[in-house]
Amino acid sequence: MIYIGKAGSNNGNATLHSRLNQYLKFGQGKNIGHWGGRLIWQLKNSSNLIVCWKKLPAEEPREVEGALIQSFLKQFGKRPFANLAD
Repeated sequence: MIYIGKAGSNNGNATLHSRLNQYLKFGQGKNIGHWGGRLIWQLKNSSNLIVCWKKLPAEEPREVEGALIQSFLKQFGKRPFANLAD
């Protein structure tokens, strides 16, 4: 499982479609400015990755994100792969 971040911002710029599109474009060799995408496509068998997401209609995405990252940190002692930001 690889965490790629949240989509759906208050200003509407980071949609799920645009976020995933960044990863796919980099995987196709196009230049994008997202470091996580660069790391993900270096994984062995990256072409076999399966994309999933979780809808949060009644929850605050930043709070859910924070809780998930804290849970991951507690269990594994480090942030999820390709999740470089604090």
